[in-house]
Amino acid sequence: MIEHVLDLGNQLKRELETSTNFAIDSYDDLLVVGMGGSGVAGDVLKLVLNETTQIYVEVRKAYGIPDVIADRRPKCLFISYSGNTEETVEAVNDAIKHNLDWSVISSGGQLLKLALEHNKPFVKIPEGLQPRAAFGFMAKAVMHYVPREIGGNYLDMCNQAGDYLNEVLVDQSENELVSQALQISKEISTKTSIIYGGTPLTYLVAQRWKTQINENAKSKAFVGYMPEIHHNEILSWEANKEDSKNNYQLLFLRSSKENSQISKRFELTKEIIGDKVNISEIKNISSENIISNLFHLTLIGDLVSVYMADNLEIDPYDITSIEHLKKLLKG
Repeated sequence: MIEHVLDLGNQLKRELETSTNFAIDSYDDLLVVGMGGSGVAGDVLKLVLNETTQIYVEVRKAYGIPDVIADRRPKCLFISYSGNTEETVEAVNDAIKHNLDWSVISSGGQLLKLALEHNKPFVKIPEGLQPRAAFGFMAKAVMHYVPREIGGNYLDMCNQAGDYLNEVLVDQSENELVSQALQISKEISTKTSIIYGGTPLTYLVAQRWKTQINENAKSKAFVGYMPEIHHNEILSWEANKEDSKNNYQLLFLRSSKENSQISKRFELTKEIIGDKVNISEIKNISSENIISNLFHLTLIGDLVSVYMADNLEIDPYDITSIEHLKKLLKG
């Protein structure tokens, strides 16, 4: 898995195959449907659109399209790396039933077949990977759906972010970012990770960290959003303090773009519960390129999850439980 993590920059720089005469009309209401790593790609598109447009974006991670949503007549984007994710395929069929405008991101499978049959736009992802290992491709793919009229070339921004990642990974034996990820993986060890973000971007990345730790290291991880955690979760560290210190690692994903009160809240959190749980802080870069900011923290988290797997002698590729569940669902 480490080779795929180290290839994130190249994934962001790769030109992707699109349908003939690929074009996306303007829209003011977007429904994105995707699960797992595919759903996170939808979150990336939502992050960009929320920062630059008035477009309403909903990322749905469930079966189908309810009638109440279909009645809004949203533009639909269906994302499934395999093209066969049953929740997403059901949603495509609902879009066809309701005669909605839709398009697809996939490496193949039923989604790509349906897009070709119905002459719908698509972006094709290189196949042969596990979905979480294709995050760079997926993020590049969703940038094809940013309306041109909002300004800014987000495909170029992906290329620039790819160059940045490749540059920071030069000379891994003396690389500060790699050393940081190794240290964090050791601090977590066998503990449960609790990851807090304080901006839409850092909270999105916190969710990526969670799922990578879940899937690669087969370890438990949960996320929280500052300041919401100050209205409930901060109290959870009061009971069984010894258990907290021994079994949990709190991770703060920090950003220079935090609201000043958010920054203050992070510092006060360290004062209030620092004696009850060990805390690691990970600071983001301050690039004007939102994709670079996103993938700097993503790269660290991906490395942490793979190093955890190595430390725990866990196979990051093993998804036996997921595959077994799929078989059970099919009866």
